[in-house]
Amino acid sequence: MKTDQELQGGGFTESGAKRYKATATAYCEELFSRAVALGESDKAADAPREVTHDHVRSAAAALALKGQDKSDPVQIWCQVGEYLCAAAAGVGGGKLEHSWGVLTFGISLTLGVILFVVRNSRSRAK
Repeated sequence: MKTDQELQGGGFTESGAKRYKATATAYCEELFSRAVALGESDKAADAPREVTHDHVRSAAAALALKGQDKSDPVQIWCQVGEYLCAAAAGVGGGKLEHSWGVLTFGISLTLGVILFVVRNSRSRAK
């Protein structure tokens, strides 16, 4: 952990330094508990727990991935549907002189917009 002088030298304000220290402490606590849990899960029933560098590395990697978005299958299918609707709207838009072209264009456009809204609202809900 950085000292107060190092933080001030880095340009941290008082509130920034407080937040930095709190965040670093919370990260250290979470890293510790995850590494211990990994060490516990790898030990034999009659052996003492050993937390190795691999356990610490795995815990750090898990924390790094914790904030990343994981793909939701519904979002993936919505996006595939959007592409298909865009293609169908293109086909329908090219044949607007026929009634099936107008119908295909309108339905595809409407469904594509609905899928887009569903996909984006689900991603914002996370």
